[in-house]
Amino acid sequence: MSYWIISPNFILALLGKLRGSDPIVPTPAFDWRTAKVDIAIPAKNEERGIALALGSLAYQDFPLQRITVVDDGSTDRTADVVRAFSEQSGLAIELIVRPESIGKTPTLRELCRRSDADVLFVLDADTILIDHGYISACIQELFRNAGVASVSGTVMPLTSRRRLEHWDSSAALRAVCERFHLRPRESWRERVMLAPVIVYRTALYTILQNMLYDGQQKLLGNTLNPTGCAVAYKRVRLAECFAYAKDHVGDDMSTSEDVYIGHFFSWKGYRNLHIAVLCESTEPPVNRVGKQMFLWSSSFFQSLHFFPELGLTPVGWVRRLLAGNPNPADQAGREQRHVREQYRSAWGEKVTRRYGRAVGLLSIAGVVEKIAYPVILTFLCFWSPETAAITVAAEVALSTAVVMAVADSGSRWRAGALMVAATPMRLLSLFVDLFCVGRFCFDMATANRDWRK
Repeated sequence: MSYWIISPNFILALLGKLRGSDPIVPTPAFDWRTAKVDIAIPAKNEERGIALALGSLAYQDFPLQRITVVDDGSTDRTADVVRAFSEQSGLAIELIVRPESIGKTPTLRELCRRSDADVLFVLDADTILIDHGYISACIQELFRNAGVASVSGTVMPLTSRRRLEHWDSSAALRAVCERFHLRPRESWRERVMLAPVIVYRTALYTILQNMLYDGQQKLLGNTLNPTGCAVAYKRVRLAECFAYAKDHVGDDMSTSEDVYIGHFFSWKGYRNLHIAVLCESTEPPVNRVGKQMFLWSSSFFQSLHFFPELGLTPVGWVRRLLAGNPNPADQAGREQRHVREQYRSAWGEKVTRRYGRAVGLLSIAGVVEKIAYPVILTFLCFWSPETAAITVAAEVALSTAVVMAVADSGSRWRAGALMVAATPMRLLSLFVDLFCVGRFCFDMATANRDWRK
């Protein structure tokens, strides 16, 4: 989505904020405290940060059955750093080293297949779990409601200052840093290249997570996809997704696997949740952020291609309304329920094909924003530059007010300033979306489905 304030997604989130959460008190049938948890860390050329990710696992308050790092064809010392950290910290780590890269999605599929855990927690090698209860909070929420398939926390950019603090947080990390002469601080050039991205992403993540995700979850009980850098999956649900994808799209799901997985879960009637536990993730420099935006936005359109019933949900609702044929699936499900669950609905793609899913509103809203907003702004720039400038200024003022309202009380002025400073990058994201639309249309016309991360 474009993350502009005057948007269908914002209206849906605002309705959710006003409505509040489903008041049903769930009665889970599974005790989350007994869950077996495997950690999966795909890594390629991550020698500078993977020890920090592993260090954050060492302080988690939930017992972990297995931690597996897959060195997917790295050309640096990623594997050596993992071995050294394991020796220094005493943390048991299974290390798999591949001479050639096969990609993140096939790696996760293989780790899911060989796991016997209840939960597969996927952690990117450049991401640090800040809250010591990050994993336990995700698992508790994962099993509170039977229909939940993924839970992820709040992500914020990992800054240079924060990186230094993490390197100094344990003797094991300091020893690894000294042994491999890792640079704990970025060079001045790297900091210059990262600064605009960190400003943009800090403002973006604040409004995305505190406003949009929160409101959408309260309204619909679901979001379209999890935050893929630190996410807990019910392993049986993830295995179901991989089995479906293997038969229909092959090894590579889309240009961002978490977007495809989230859409698959929504298509099946499962749910993706975001909760208020914090992780910090390394951001790309400004010369590479456009590519990352492209991959994320492209994956949205690719996933809608694979699961079109989500985007067509409003059309089905209108047809049934005109025909006087309401959705009986939820009522039939309620009559057979013995376990109480929030936002519960019937599972299965047959139900989705026949009745659609409420979360499909987010899909159609995203399509409208990604196509209409850049087209309208481009038209205004040529037809009336003054109107375009007024439109952008009004949106910036409104978005700044909203981000200040949803930010933590001690950081509201800072969040507002960052939102203003992020305006150029936010405008860039609109035109990346427009490029993605053109590329997707080209792929459809040429039957190109070589979509991989």
